[in-house]
Amino acid sequence: MASFRTLCFALALVSLATASCHGFYLPGVAPQDFAQGDLVQPRVGRVSSARTHIPFDYYDLPLCDPMPGTKDAPANLGEILTADRYHDAPFQLSALNDVTCNVMCSLSTDSQDVKYRKALIRDGYDVRIRMDNMPFMYLESRPSSQGVSLAAEVMLEAPKEIGYPLGSMRMVDGRKALVLNNHITLWIMYHYVDSPEGVKKARIISGYVTAASFDSNDDNWLETCNMADTNPAGFRAAPQIVGEGQSIRMTYSVKWVETDNKWATRWDSILEMDGYEHETNWSSIVNSLLLSLLLGFIVAVVLLRSVKNDFAALRELEAEDFDYDTSNVNWKKLSRDVFRPPKFLFFLSVFYGNGSQLLAMLSVQMVFALLGFYSPSNRGSFITYSMVGYAFMAVVGGRAAARLYGSFPDMEARRQLVLATAILVPSIAFGTFFVVNFTLWVKGSSGAVPFLTLLYIMFLWFGITLPLTFLGSYLGFKQPYEWPIKHSKIPRMIPQKSCFLSLPTLACFSGITLYSMTFIQVFSIVQKIWLHQFVYLWGFLFLSGACFAIGCTEIAIICTYLTLSNEDYRWWWPSFIVPAASGIFMFFGTVIYQAMLTRELFDGIQFVTMWMMTSYLFMACLAISLIAGCIGFCSSAWFTNAIYSRCKPE
Repeated sequence: MASFRTLCFALALVSLATASCHGFYLPGVAPQDFAQGDLVQPRVGRVSSARTHIPFDYYDLPLCDPMPGTKDAPANLGEILTADRYHDAPFQLSALNDVTCNVMCSLSTDSQDVKYRKALIRDGYDVRIRMDNMPFMYLESRPSSQGVSLAAEVMLEAPKEIGYPLGSMRMVDGRKALVLNNHITLWIMYHYVDSPEGVKKARIISGYVTAASFDSNDDNWLETCNMADTNPAGFRAAPQIVGEGQSIRMTYSVKWVETDNKWATRWDSILEMDGYEHETNWSSIVNSLLLSLLLGFIVAVVLLRSVKNDFAALRELEAEDFDYDTSNVNWKKLSRDVFRPPKFLFFLSVFYGNGSQLLAMLSVQMVFALLGFYSPSNRGSFITYSMVGYAFMAVVGGRAAARLYGSFPDMEARRQLVLATAILVPSIAFGTFFVVNFTLWVKGSSGAVPFLTLLYIMFLWFGITLPLTFLGSYLGFKQPYEWPIKHSKIPRMIPQKSCFLSLPTLACFSGITLYSMTFIQVFSIVQKIWLHQFVYLWGFLFLSGACFAIGCTEIAIICTYLTLSNEDYRWWWPSFIVPAASGIFMFFGTVIYQAMLTRELFDGIQFVTMWMMTSYLFMACLAISLIAGCIGFCSSAWFTNAIYSRCKPE
C-alpha cells in the first residue's frame, strides 16, 4: 500500500510539472540557422474554415498557381488523416531581407473561379502558411491596444488564430460586398546566434501575418500597398471587391523583427494559456479530485466496512457448535452462482478485449506525451503513433478477451471470438470514418483520405492487428482466469429488487457522475477543435484521466456489491455497462454543447458539418465507453474474486 501511494504521488508530481512546464525539443529536432541572403521557403497547404470544417488544398483552389519545381513537404499518417499537408508557397524569401509589395501572382477572372472565391470568403476560409516548421498566426490589423506600432505589437501579443482570412464581407458604398485580402505581410521574429564559422546567423522564432485589401487595378496600387505596410491599423483604401471581368493582383511583404526569445521556447507564446483557461482547467481538476475522493470515501467507509462486518458475522456463525444457517449474509448465498458464465459472454469478451487494447494504447501514449515526445512541431505524430500503437496493442486485446472467454471451458466459439475481437469494433469505427471520407471526397475536399492511405490503414488492420490478436488469444487461452468457486448446475432464483438498484438506474447515476468529472476538459477540447486552435494539455488530461479511471473503479465496485447484496449473481454485464454509460452521457452532452457553441459563433451551419463532427464525437465516445467498461469489469472481477476466495462455499 505504501508503494502504491508513493507511485500515485510521483505520477501526480510529474503531471503537475508537465501542466506548468515550458515546451522543449527532443534530441534530433535540430534548429535551422540562416545567414543573411539565404533562401527561405515558406509553405502553404490547408485552407480551412471553422464554420464548415471541410478543408481544401491551396493549389486546388482558384488562387495562385505553384512555381515550377514546387515540392510537397513530407507528410506522416496523422497529417494525411487531418488534411494538414503542405507544399512550397508560390513565392520565396531571402533571410533577413525585408520585402515590400512584391507581386505573388494575378488571379484569373473566370466566372467559375470568381464564384468559387466568393463561396470561400462567405464561409470564412483561412489560408495557413508555415515556415521553418512554425505556423504563421493571424494578427489583426487594428489600432494597437498597447499604443505602439504593429512591429512592436507582434512582440506583445500572443494570437491564437492560425492563418489569415481569405477575405471578408464589408459595407462598400452602402451595400454589402465580398472583399478579398489580396495583400499579406509576414512578420518574422528571429534571434541571432553565433555560428562555428564566426558569422552571425538567425533562427526563426515565430511568425505572424497581417492581411489587407486594396484595389489592385488602380494606377496607384503600389503607393496604396506601401501605406498598408507602414500603417496597417490606420489604412483606409478602396478594397478589392471580388467580381468578374477584372484581374486581381496578389502581393506580399516581409518584415524581419529581432527578438530576445530563444529558439527552444518558441512554441510557448502559441501554447501558453490565458488566465481564463488556467482557471477552467484547474477547476476541472479540483472537481474531478473532489468527486474521486467522495467516491473513495463511500468505498472505504461504507463498502469495505460492510464487507468486513460480513466476514466477522461469518466467523462468529461458523464458530457456533449448534447447527445454524451461515448463509444469512446475502452475497454469501451466491457462492455457487456468482461465477456462473453470463449471458452473451462472447460479446462481453469482445468488448472487454477491445477496451483493454484501447487502454493499453492510451496509457503508452500518455507516458510518451508526459515525457515531451509529442512536440507540436511534429505535426500529426500523436495520431500516427496512436494508429500504429493500437495495431500493435492487439496482442493485449486478444489476450484479455481470450482469458475471460477461456475461463469457461464449455465455450467453444474460440476462433469466432478472435475474429470478432479484431474486426467487430474496428469495423464500426472504420465504417463511420469511410462514410465521412466519402462525403469529403464528394465535396472535393482535401480532407478525403487518399486511396493509398486507406490501403495502409487496411494493412495495419489485417496485416498487424489480426495476426497479433491471434497471438494474444493463443497466450490468453493458455492462461485463462481462474475463479475460486465452481458454479452449480442449477441456477439460483433471483428475487425481485428495487427499481433504484436496477441496471438503468445504476447506469444513469454512474454515467452522470463520471461525466461530471471530465465535462469541463471535454468542452474545452471541443471548443478548441471547432475554432482550429492548438490542443496541448497533456498534464491536465493526465490528471483528469487518472481521476476518471479511479472513479470507474470505485463506481464499479460499489454497484457490484449492491448487486450481490440483493442476491443477484449477474454482476458481469453491470460491471461493464455501468461505467461505460459515461460515454453515452459524454456523447449527448457534447453534442448539445456543440449545438450551443455553433449557434453562438456561426450562422447557418451546414448539416454536413454537424453530421461529420458528431460522427467524430461518436467514435471518440465509443472508445471512452470501452475503456471505462474495461476498467470497471477488471475492478469488479478483482473485488468479487477477493471476497469469495475467503469464504467457504455452501
